Amino acid sequence: MSAKIYQRILQVAIFLSLGIIFLLFSGLLFPYISSKQLSFNVLMELLLPFWLILIWKFPDFRPKRSWITWGLVAYLSAILLSCFTGVDFNLSFWGDVERLLGFFHIFHFFLLYLYIITAFRRQEDWYWLFSASVIAASFEAIIVLSGDKIGTIGNTAYVSGYMLFNLYFAVLLLLRTNWRRQWPFYMAIILMLFAFFKADTSGAIIGLGASLLLLLFLFGMLAARRHIRRLSWVLLFTGLIAIFLLFSQYQQDWFQKNPFLRDLSVNKNTFQTRLLSWQGAARDFSAHPLLGTGFGNYAIIFDRQFDANFFNYALTETYFDRAHNNLIDIVSTTGLLGLISYGSIFAAAAWAWFGLLRRYGKFVQAGEAGNGVRELLVLAALLAAYFIQNLAVFDSFATYFALMMVLAYLVFLSRPITEEEDLLPSVSSISTGQEISLLSLFTFIILIILIIFNVRPWLMMNRVIDAYSYMANGQAASGFLAYHRAFALKTPLDRDGRTTLLNIVVNDPTIFARLAETNIKKEFDYVISLAEKNISYNPFDSLAQMQAAQLYDIGARYYRESPIIFKIYSDKSLAAIDLSIAASPNRIPLYFIKAQIQTSRGDLQGTEKSLLQAEALNANYPDTPCQLANYYFLIKDKRFETYTDTCLDRRPVSLSPEVTSLVLQRYQENSDAPRLLATYRLIASRDDRDPLLYVNLAKAELAAGNFTESLNAAVHAADLDPSLRPAVQEFLKSLTASTSTSTIPIE
Repeated sequence: MSAKIYQRILQVAIFLSLGIIFLLFSGLLFPYISSKQLSFNVLMELLLPFWLILIWKFPDFRPKRSWITWGLVAYLSAILLSCFTGVDFNLSFWGDVERLLGFFHIFHFFLLYLYIITAFRRQEDWYWLFSASVIAASFEAIIVLSGDKIGTIGNTAYVSGYMLFNLYFAVLLLLRTNWRRQWPFYMAIILMLFAFFKADTSGAIIGLGASLLLLLFLFGMLAARRHIRRLSWVLLFTGLIAIFLLFSQYQQDWFQKNPFLRDLSVNKNTFQTRLLSWQGAARDFSAHPLLGTGFGNYAIIFDRQFDANFFNYALTETYFDRAHNNLIDIVSTTGLLGLISYGSIFAAAAWAWFGLLRRYGKFVQAGEAGNGVRELLVLAALLAAYFIQNLAVFDSFATYFALMMVLAYLVFLSRPITEEEDLLPSVSSISTGQEISLLSLFTFIILIILIIFNVRPWLMMNRVIDAYSYMANGQAASGFLAYHRAFALKTPLDRDGRTTLLNIVVNDPTIFARLAETNIKKEFDYVISLAEKNISYNPFDSLAQMQAAQLYDIGARYYRESPIIFKIYSDKSLAAIDLSIAASPNRIPLYFIKAQIQTSRGDLQGTEKSLLQAEALNANYPDTPCQLANYYFLIKDKRFETYTDTCLDRRPVSLSPEVTSLVLQRYQENSDAPRLLATYRLIASRDDRDPLLYVNLAKAELAAGNFTESLNAAVHAADLDPSLRPAVQEFLKSLTASTSTSTIPIE
């Protein structure tokens, strides 16, 4: 084939790859991620034989030397090295399904970069590539605006990053388009801005604002016309003063009631949890300064340095597998070597940028003569926005893809002036026979890689989803069979699939009761084997050890009548939870699990010690007094009353039914209305079918002034016991009369 055909194959495929952002296959685990990344991997791998033959057969198409390319190679090399020196090779090299950002997947973005700098050799090619990207982003913006703000991307932070890049791509296109034909790009910008602000990601909003200020600064420095420079400086300082004055009013009521402004503050909970995470990373850095813990292994740092004050800001999403700061994530997991090599990419980009600025004459001239420098200023603002956004988040499929485009465009712009954009047909360095043989060989090798590392994981995820569906529908035997089939494929991404089954068993141990008696031990042993495989990747994984401890404890309770087997499982459970606590000593819920294990072993002194350790870590954790109330009730210690009171004042979800029933009478006798209401609500939340409970709940809600809740409870009481309907109807009449609402009949 001719060079032009190979080039067109690469170009068409890259245009098609822009549509991957819309792929969303519900039959996969983490479909927003896996649908895109696996499809992208397949496409990039299929293109590799064509790219290799093109640069082999036609030497003129080989990528020219660029410091940007060497920066990318250096960074990838640092990542690869950390895979072997880190704590979990599987996670570093292959990643997990939730992110799919291991070295293997990151490398495919480097392939994209190579294909682009090889195939896109004319300014017209880039015009159409940026146009296609903006069109795709516009459709994504419509999807975001017409429905859920995560669109087909799956995360508001990713949506914001995607829009951020394409907003600036649209501006680049405006500079290259006659004013009469600019209107589509203005429409695209409006759509993307609406989607961008609907996604409402603080880091991206700050990144966009800072990049616009940088643009004003650059125009103030480089505009050839004096009035433009003056106007830029005036706007810049006006913007800075306005921002300062705005945020100086943070404590004002009007500021706090504005969710957009409040979310931009460093005082919001999500920023505080990230700050605790970053402080932990700083404390941990001295343990692995050069090569880090291994790419993608931030979780081990987060767990080891976990601060119990985290729970003051969040009770859910307490496991961070990323630092939510790209620089901290990189230096933590790949060390100084990774950070320096990552920085070399942007140092090379800056070197290329300044070289181009000198080439274009350094100043922004009036008219089309200044478009080259204007374009450079836009690129600088874009990279600044991306960099600042990543100080509060991390890269994703959308941002990696767009970043490769920007870096490749800088390489294109930096080509020697004497180099022709559209190469004449090169002289072939291999014969047609050799070309066919090599293309066939490369394609065969790639197909093997594609099937093993992309198709088989795809099939595994499909089977896991099927298995999960069986389990959810109560078909345990079919579910276990489907899980066996899924993991028989033995893919490097099995970890997350195994975790779905482990979570099912931990959350509902009665799943085994739906199996034939002869299969219970077999399937339980199988589940244990999956937990141990996950632990084998990294024995210091606190979450994996916690899951194993819970599973061993389930086994111990199942075999309670067989002392020898009980002791084996119970000992393993205690050892696993101790390892989990050692890996994350300040994580309070781990002590609750240990206390449960110790209680089942009859070690009540150990139970008390574990619960008091949890209380000492953070006295404000809402569940600790509930756990202590349950414990002191078990040993008939009067302290259970005090802890029950505190529990009901907080979040009483784990207070045992026995304790709840006992204190109910005390609160009635003492006329403790707030705690009585909390107790009734707790009992009702457990789907109690006692109609009298809902009658009392209705009265308690009414006493607290909660008219809607009172009405709902009364109606529910009548639904449970039709004989109560006349009394409830009278209650509703009095309630609606007191609240000036119409009576709601009970049918």
